[in-house]
Amino acid sequence: MRSNLERRYRTLLRVLPAWYRAEREEEMVGIFLADRTDDLDLEHGWPGWGETGATLALAVRVRLGTRRAAGTVLRLLALTGLLGQLVAAAQSWTVTARVGFFGDVQGWWYDVAAVAAFTALVAGRRAVGRVAAGVLGVASLAPVVWSVAVGFPAWLTLLWHGPVLVTSVVAVAAFHREAPPVSPRWWTIAPVALVAGIASVVFAPALSTRTMLAAWLIAAVVVAVFRPWSARVSVPAA
Repeated sequence: MRSNLERRYRTLLRVLPAWYRAEREEEMVGIFLADRTDDLDLEHGWPGWGETGATLALAVRVRLGTRRAAGTVLRLLALTGLLGQLVAAAQSWTVTARVGFFGDVQGWWYDVAAVAAFTALVAGRRAVGRVAAGVLGVASLAPVVWSVAVGFPAWLTLLWHGPVLVTSVVAVAAFHREAPPVSPRWWTIAPVALVAGIASVVFAPALSTRTMLAAWLIAAVVVAVFRPWSARVSVPAA
């Protein structure tokens, strides 16, 4: 008869894919329960925080692994989102160079974090890239929290900052330590995105919805033309 603790461990393991559980569930449950033999603990105990965190991290690595379609799609989404942020950063820097600094500190946090995240991830420095993406996520979440605090419609703020928040969360999740290397083609796309951002505001006195939309569309076209996801990259043997 299964104890309550064992049932809770098995519930936790459901975050893993079914095929993985079929191979490893019994072994993992046995390891979890090896040192938890007290009857009271078996009746009322719960999985530890460390075990829970490790299981969730394992689930991310397995579900977004090297040859998993979900992982490939999310990594492409993260890099494309960061590429769009490079466009926005180039726009911001160009306008600042023309008319002076606006004092938009949060915007500079966006720019620096996005450039650092994209550069690090493409260069294979996943840990640095994930930290930078995390900073980008915090910078995009802060206005939403502030909106809730002051009574401003949070959904409107979330609508504006949501794409950046999604990009950062996806980047942190998809670029785990077992993720495959990024195609070098992304290096050739980045300068084009920066030029597109500069060109979109070179004749405008400030940022506008029209120029930002145009720059994002240019970035999307560049991605479609270069098709970086189709490049064959070697995956190191385990």
